[in-house]
Amino acid sequence: MRRQPDVIVAGLGAVGSATLYQLARRGVTALGFDRFQPPHMHGSSHGDTRITRLALGEGPQYVQFARRSHEIWRELEAATGSTLFREVGGLFFGSTSAHGQAHGAA
Repeated sequence: MRRQPDVIVAGLGAVGSATLYQLARRGVTALGFDRFQPPHMHGSSHGDTRITRLALGEGPQYVQFARRSHEIWRELEAATGSTLFREVGGLFFGSTSAHGQAHGAA
């Protein structure tokens, strides 16, 4: 008997692929599809390089999510045996205002 998926993920860019991966890890029957065959140059996360940072101007509440994403990258590396994430650091310049200090706290 053919089983229907519990969840369907439309779009397999960075967010859709991550969602599908996490659902599968949890044993959820999921189906993902994308308009284009991967890899393609039509999505917002195409290309060879990406950036992720812990100092987020959107607010300190996002730092926990950024830290968790780094952990997930390391989990993916362990599962695949491939280097997927390379931390290289960065330098921010800013004022002594609360906004500038928030970047330093991250």
